Amino acid sequence: MTVAAREHGPGGSSFRSPRTPQEHTLCSLFAEALERDRVGIEDDFFELGGDSYVALELTAAIRATLGADVSISTIYDHPTVAALAGRCEVPADAGAALDVVLPLRRLGARPPLFCVHPASGLSWGYAGLLRHLRDRPVYGLQSRALSAGALPGSVEEMAADYVQEIRKVQRQGPYHVLGWSFGGRVAFEVAVQLQQSGESVPLLALLDSAPPPELREIPADGASDGFVLENAIRRYFLVMLGELDDDCESPGAADQPSEVGELDLEALRGELAAAGSPYGLLGQRTFHCMFEAHRRHFALSRQYIPAEWFNGPMAYFSATQGEAKGRCAKNWQPFVTGSVTEYPVECSHLEMTRPAPLAHIACVLTTLLSAR
Repeated sequence: MTVAAREHGPGGSSFRSPRTPQEHTLCSLFAEALERDRVGIEDDFFELGGDSYVALELTAAIRATLGADVSISTIYDHPTVAALAGRCEVPADAGAALDVVLPLRRLGARPPLFCVHPASGLSWGYAGLLRHLRDRPVYGLQSRALSAGALPGSVEEMAADYVQEIRKVQRQGPYHVLGWSFGGRVAFEVAVQLQQSGESVPLLALLDSAPPPELREIPADGASDGFVLENAIRRYFLVMLGELDDDCESPGAADQPSEVGELDLEALRGELAAAGSPYGLLGQRTFHCMFEAHRRHFALSRQYIPAEWFNGPMAYFSATQGEAKGRCAKNWQPFVTGSVTEYPVECSHLEMTRPAPLAHIACVLTTLLSAR
């Protein structure tokens, strides 16, 4: 059973953190409407000072962001995020948000946007797009290993799996695909495979994703070669999950390998839970699977070289802060027949899915999607 993290404040009050990306979005909307720094999932809207006028603003924001059909009476009947989540068909625990296809927003009149996970295997970070991309379904694609599936054998294998899942949601194109970091390479392969099947892919967007290597690299052990020592990977893992403000870069080939046994993953999970992170609410097995998926994805990223070009234009969002390590639009041009347009984002590589960078990215995406 999953238990939400509790933080006890003065006077015995208790703060319960959101457990899923959608609950996190609802908490943010509650806090914004009530002009508060934060709202927990069991905090009562009206006890925090909400009234009918503020409830009207909140319902409009929820409809626009999550596509949920809510009214003022819905807020009166379900005044907490925990209660309202069920009314909005939002998963109520972290385990329910681990499926390969994560519906961040199901409703919308426009074609969906499919977002491929970074190395962590989770697409929860893309929830920040919802507030800025209106009237469009948004789906995250997540590692099958997190829901008791096998680790992938190649980027091509992952992409073929995700193409099948995408087609279950949207039977035919046009398809819009996006990926951040490692997910950019997978998104590229997804787009290529969709085109090979005769489908249209008007939008392929990569968020600060390193281009494929010139030569395929095969790690000696097939999984952990090049992974960093305990303290470095711990910090990288935390930053990738968005829990630290840090310019920590991705693992490099010159670092020493590290075995999972050397890492205190339970202490790390406990630290995330204490910080109120929904990642800390993942079960022990899931958290370990996420770390193993992270290791495998790092290895696969060094083995992937596209067999086919992407036929069309590509949008590339580059982080302006920190070391680029080859992450720039021009280095993707050899794999694309159309133009590769670069859009600078004021952040580091691992901050691409923070609120401010995502707001800027979504603004550009809105323009690009309206023209395609």
